[in-house]
Amino acid sequence: MEVRHYIMAQYAQSDESTPLEELPADVVDALPEDIVEQLRDGTLDKIPTETLEELTPDLADKVPDSLSEAASSNPGLTAVVLVIALLALAGAVYGAIKGFLKVAIVLGLVAAVAWWFFFRG
Repeated sequence: MEVRHYIMAQYAQSDESTPLEELPADVVDALPEDIVEQLRDGTLDKIPTETLEELTPDLADKVPDSLSEAASSNPGLTAVVLVIALLALAGAVYGAIKGFLKVAIVLGLVAAVAWWFFFRG
């Protein structure tokens, strides 16, 4: 509880808004001291995923989405990964179709040569 009172006293003295203001007191108490200090100092804007995983599920649910660091928190990166995945899928489908066509052509040539030898004489 001392940490919470210390943090509340710091809020009263500072005019700047910190991410800690958005968190309930029980979540702040459950966070490691170094994370609380970094959030207060402004060196961290979001709570790392590893730290959120260490919290109990009921406390983790109380953390606002704006403070949780997640894979989808960077929409630009998500879009780039999605485009790369679609290009890889298109390349795989193109390669498979190209392979099937090669097999069809080779088997067609073998069939034509066999047909020619069969009816040759």
